[in-house]
Amino acid sequence: MKPLTEVYVEKLVAGGLGLVRHGGETVLVSGALPGERVLAELGEARRGVRRGRVSRVLTTSPWRREPDCPLAGRCGGCDFLWAAPEAALGLKSRAALGDLAEGLGLPLELVESPRRERYRARATLHLDRRADGSPGVGFYDQQRRLVEYYDCLLLAQELGRLVQALRIWAGRGPAAARNPMEISVMKAVAGAGLMAVFSPGSSPPPGGRGRRGPAPAPLPGPGPAWAGLPELLAEQGWPEVGLFVRATAGAAPRRLAPSGPDRLPVAFWPEWNLTLLAAPGGFTQVNPGVNRLLVEKILELAGPLIPGRALDLYSGLGNIALPLLKAGLTVTAVEEAPAGVRAARENGRGLAGLTVIGDRSESAVARLARQGRTFDLVVLDPPRAGARDLAPALAVLRPKLIVYVACHPAVLGRDLPALASLGYRPRRLMALDMFPRTSHVEALVALTGPGPGAVRMASP
Repeated sequence: MKPLTEVYVEKLVAGGLGLVRHGGETVLVSGALPGERVLAELGEARRGVRRGRVSRVLTTSPWRREPDCPLAGRCGGCDFLWAAPEAALGLKSRAALGDLAEGLGLPLELVESPRRERYRARATLHLDRRADGSPGVGFYDQQRRLVEYYDCLLLAQELGRLVQALRIWAGRGPAAARNPMEISVMKAVAGAGLMAVFSPGSSPPPGGRGRRGPAPAPLPGPGPAWAGLPELLAEQGWPEVGLFVRATAGAAPRRLAPSGPDRLPVAFWPEWNLTLLAAPGGFTQVNPGVNRLLVEKILELAGPLIPGRALDLYSGLGNIALPLLKAGLTVTAVEEAPAGVRAARENGRGLAGLTVIGDRSESAVARLARQGRTFDLVVLDPPRAGARDLAPALAVLRPKLIVYVACHPAVLGRDLPALASLGYRPRRLMALDMFPRTSHVEALVALTGPGPGAVRMASP
């Protein structure tokens, strides 16, 4: 066992890690809260940063609580269980966005999740070998070792029951379960529909995190290798499960059984009778309740621009574009992934005022700028890499309002200076609790444009 060192936790930084100064070094410690004095096991410095983990708390924060999961600290999912639920969003939002809010001179608005448990309508699990060589289904921990669980409080109950059924099936030794695989499970936001998509995976090598395993082996196609799975689900009274397999990474999903849905409703707006459907393997937000709040915040910000023209970048299946359309804006949606383009067109079929462009957002914005197009509103929700190179072309489109949604707050802080240099000023900054029980937050910033016609931004 490594020696323990007594340290004082100054504050939290992104990822829910405690910042400690010790021996002239900055150390990031997991399992800590601000103001605590702890005994920590300090690891070796990697890439100039030393990390550690709490072994014992000597002076306890008033916001600390005992984790309610026996796998806390082992499973790679819930990494913020030691923070009291009523304080968790404030703590992790200040850690991720506090410096940005201070630099911008803006209050940090907090948007709580309607649910702190059972909120995930989508998750990716792994089928792999246990230590005894038998197949199991669970999550990977920080060292990418399989961790099985009895009942995960992140998952909607229907998904939890589905995973238990998949674990039973794998334990019966079907041929398909001899291969490591990823299993993406998803539930409908309304009704009883469920879906599971099996994709090739690879067991991590010894040494764990940061190491690449062997190339994933192809999965067998529909047939005897999957024997017993549809029958097991039918025995349990679940006819509404769509089962699909990707033989290789990136391949189109193929049905494993004739029954079950091939589309699931992932968002529903009763005021417009608008249902958004996702195909097998399609991207959706994991937390439908916060996803709805996110879109409502964007609609609120866009209100003064109705009727007007909106550009939705990285638009996916139309999660933001179609509510904007129903609210009264003419919408151009841009999505690179062919599956997302198909889903957006299917979801928007028959609706006037919607244009869906299948292209990289960066290429589409440059082309629209060359064409002299202008938009009142631009919404962008990029992947974790952000949208670093978009700012110059975006400015040519002359939007009055830009709404930037970020799943990686550090990248948001990196991208904002380019927009500010072109005259766009941040007016609202929000942290949305898309992932309760974890250290992650979703961020939203609203920027108003220069010159006449700029939107007047209401105070929070």
